Amino acid sequence: MTSAGLESAGPTPRAASGRQSGGRGPGRRAGRRKIAVLEAARRVIAERGADATRFADVATESGVPVSTLQYYFGSREDLLVAAFRHASSAEIAALEADVAALGDPWQQLEAIISRSLTGYQPDAPEGGRLWIESWHFGIRDAEMRADALRDNTAWRRLVADVVRRGVEMGTFGRKYDPDKIAVLTIAAVDGMGIPLSLADPEITPASAAQDVMAALRDMLRPPSG
Repeated sequence: MTSAGLESAGPTPRAASGRQSGGRGPGRRAGRRKIAVLEAARRVIAERGADATRFADVATESGVPVSTLQYYFGSREDLLVAAFRHASSAEIAALEADVAALGDPWQQLEAIISRSLTGYQPDAPEGGRLWIESWHFGIRDAEMRADALRDNTAWRRLVADVVRRGVEMGTFGRKYDPDKIAVLTIAAVDGMGIPLSLADPEITPASAAQDVMAALRDMLRPPSG
């Protein structure tokens, strides 16, 4: 997920590379502008859906002319893929930083789950709605499908790494394979995310996180004695 980043965000305008000035000036401005465009695109996708997102919508949101967007990305589909990649890279990087700042494996798991579920709320800035859109888009687009699968693998790997560390510390039991725990954890989070994104009145991010954590505590509890 982190490897997708802006390297895959489409062709960089040659005139804006800034190479001849030691990487200063226009190159940096162009890079910042492109990031701002991707941020605008992810907001539009979250609000309108990927199918309804057009160059004109992103141009209005970002203040960047359609002609420049076409120069940056080529096609609407390439813009969508770049926006999804940028969003996934930013989110997993932020979550990795949050997890690294915590020392207790239980707190690390709770941070992953709580942050993921909070993003599925209807009033969340983008979060889970963006991932749902990426899945929907990926069903029909092979490149986006590969990206979505890679992102899912990155989330599972993050969970599995935490579980392995907890097992090594003696905090977690060894009954279940960490990779299997990771698959079940992400499946549970995404499963809870669907009703959350639909504003189910009987489910909140806090209650959903408690339920997922309760299941994990049963599976990861060290043997007594």
